[in-house]
Amino acid sequence: MSQSLSTAEILLHSTVKITSISNGQEIGTGTAFYTIFNRNNDFIQPVLITNKHVVDGADKISIICRIADSETNEPTEELIKVTVALHNTLINHPDDDIDLCAISIASIMQQAIDQKTPIFFTPVTMDWIPDEEDWQYFDAIEDITMVGCPRGLTDEKNNFPIVRKGITATSPNKDYNGKKEFMVDMACFPGSSGSPIFLYNENGYLNRKTQTYHMGETRLKLLGILYGGPTLTNSGQIILNKGFEFEVISMMHLGFAIKSTELKVLEALMLGG
Repeated sequence: MSQSLSTAEILLHSTVKITSISNGQEIGTGTAFYTIFNRNNDFIQPVLITNKHVVDGADKISIICRIADSETNEPTEELIKVTVALHNTLINHPDDDIDLCAISIASIMQQAIDQKTPIFFTPVTMDWIPDEEDWQYFDAIEDITMVGCPRGLTDEKNNFPIVRKGITATSPNKDYNGKKEFMVDMACFPGSSGSPIFLYNENGYLNRKTQTYHMGETRLKLLGILYGGPTLTNSGQIILNKGFEFEVISMMHLGFAIKSTELKVLEALMLGG
């Protein structure tokens, strides 16, 4: 990882627009972010994290990647389009109700190195996932930051996603309706599916365990992954929508997020645990 990037810049380089492809045809877009499974051991597995519904029906995905300087490992301005076949690379969360999956990109990364076009990325590391005690002491309302590609919108010139701010709409220290989820209060559009949602306090935060304020310190935690949101139909019915099409009058500017702890289930599956 580059040592010259700020925390905010690291978040921008961690997330990409993902285009799903079936039989050579683009069938939809969403958001994915990089992480590394088994990071603390000799064998590591770089992966992309997104939602199952983003790649449903696809046989490939494509992303636009930034090439790293082969000597300094710093990001360059050069971009490259990368296609990843989903056969033997896609791992779905075993719970049908948890809309989460991982895509192995180890072979793609190695191929890029062999071709002297190494890919630059900044992973959302697994140690950003809150531990059990962290969840216990999160407040009922927290400021959050989401990084993604709403309606496929990105800064195409710089290959950067779009950043949105909001608050938790339900308490993150509780399981919303008994599921490993919470709700967020922000505009969540199609294409945002798969976006990482961070607790990102740049200039200080209150430690509720010790009741002390950490002035000037940064707190960064991966709280969850957006997968859908409630929408209002023409008849006034509130429904959960997590696909690409919206037959609605308006969205409710709310979203559903899977708690980041579910990534550990995917890590264990991919590593054969």
